[in-house]
Amino acid sequence: MNTVPALLDKAKESLRAARLLASEGLYDCAMGRAYFIMHYVAEAFLLTVKIDVHAPEAVVDAFGQRFAFTNVLPPVFHRWLVEAEELRNRADFDTSLCFTPEAVAEQIDRARAFMNMAREELADFPR
Repeated sequence: MNTVPALLDKAKESLRAARLLASEGLYDCAMGRAYFIMHYVAEAFLLTVKIDVHAPEAVVDAFGQRFAFTNVLPPVFHRWLVEAEELRNRADFDTSLCFTPEAVAEQIDRARAFMNMAREELADFPR
């Protein structure tokens, strides 16, 4: 069973992995990890309100409905999550795609910002 602290730890590990993959030129793989950083954070937020979903589409939709569309959190985080999911799908399934180091760095920066926002917002959540 996923918990908020475990998901935030997994996001932190994925950030490290994304950076390592990008540094080795594995941009498609790094793009996937950047998405999952945001996915784990969004899933953690959902658990704080007793919404337990795991499927990528379900997490994106539920996060948007519960946190972004209600302005509980800045809607930009939902937009970044949606964009990251699209990029991850392209990275995983489009063999002719070549991400630039700059595009990957931007996604990693967004994922890090997403994670930092979660640390602030969920600082009082029991560990």
